Amino acid sequence: MKPPKFMLYAAIFAATLIVGASCSGNLDATLRGDGSVRAAVRLTIPEALSGRVRQFVGLGSREPLFSPEAVRNQFLGRTSINLVDVSSPTPDILTSVVWVQNLDTLIADTSLVPPGMIRYQRIPAQGSSPAMRELSVHLSRENAPYMLKLFPGVDRRIIDSLSPPALESDPVSADEYRLNLEQVIIGKKNMPAFDACSVDVAITVPKAISMAEGGSFSGPIFRAKLPLFDLLTLEKPIAFSMRWPE
Repeated sequence: MKPPKFMLYAAIFAATLIVGASCSGNLDATLRGDGSVRAAVRLTIPEALSGRVRQFVGLGSREPLFSPEAVRNQFLGRTSINLVDVSSPTPDILTSVVWVQNLDTLIADTSLVPPGMIRYQRIPAQGSSPAMRELSVHLSRENAPYMLKLFPGVDRRIIDSLSPPALESDPVSADEYRLNLEQVIIGKKNMPAFDACSVDVAITVPKAISMAEGGSFSGPIFRAKLPLFDLLTLEKPIAFSMRWPE
């Protein structure tokens, strides 16, 4: 069994780290008709497990698990995505807001978004069907490292503590990774809480969605719940998409 080396919050986009009995990760994004995007992210590690995380990583009892300064530094010099606000109201919470002036420009920036990870395309009218817009996201082991570039801020020591297969060049299986979590990292008694962890994604598009995959929709809002364990392992890619009239 491989020793633990790395931990990933991924989020999706696809998001960042979330651990706890009522763990929460939220990504709330709005895509406007002009192609701009505003996304708000909130990451929380409840006190019930934050102590265990600090103990395992070697952090002080009140040492922050998130670094707003690291987030600010990561966004310096970027032009395809801008940081509007970031804060850590408590040592266990990180909130941030990012702004993308043009989604096509961000997708074209392959230093942040590898080909195929995010697609935003126009689908021409066909017969009686009007022209459509489609937004799709595909998360896999091949593009997992880019998630940290899009949404940094988790202490690197935390990232170095869980060895997520999604970031490994020679990954263990999901079953082997679960055994690592139970025996070394999280502890068996905390696994039910860990399994309940997920990232809630909400994406609002310019018009009412007509079809979607990988989640549910109502009007112009798409919603998906991404289990943290699936994000950490990515043994199977995670994909979702939505279409709406242009």
